Amino acid sequence: MKNPAVVVLVLLALGVALFLATQRKEASDAKFRSTDEFIQFMATEAVKDAGGKERIDLDYGVNSIKEVEEILGRLHEQYAKDPSSISAKGLGSAYGAYIGEVIRRSDATAQWEQDDHVGGEKSYPIIWGPGAGHSYPMAWCYQRIVNGPEDNVWVKYQVLKQGNMKNLSRKTK
Repeated sequence: MKNPAVVVLVLLALGVALFLATQRKEASDAKFRSTDEFIQFMATEAVKDAGGKERIDLDYGVNSIKEVEEILGRLHEQYAKDPSSISAKGLGSAYGAYIGEVIRRSDATAQWEQDDHVGGEKSYPIIWGPGAGHSYPMAWCYQRIVNGPEDNVWVKYQVLKQGNMKNLSRKTK
């Protein structure tokens, strides 16, 4: 006779796997009417992930990008141990959408696009700042998960924000 605890654990694992597969199917079957609707969905997924697994409440404030950097650091550690243990592309896209939403909400000039002449089809750049710079926060987050601290998203945000401020001060002189 099998150990009842093992049977319960196996059934629990199967239930969790079925639930996650259903959630992914619902997300992949979703039809979005606009780029903004897709981005909102993805950013909300990041907020849910951070609140559930990480117990971090992301509030769309600029300083929350630091919290996302910490989460991505932990995801990198997990990825470095076993790349198949997480979806770097999916999590990178969700957290990138979140960071882009932080930028959009804090900068009246910011807007999302789906495609870009540099990033290509479905690269989802956010265009912001006085020079209308194109940034790719989904790619930032994917690279942070895969490459590690050298792709720190907080540093990227700070550098770009400072560059935008310098461009703004040059244009107003």
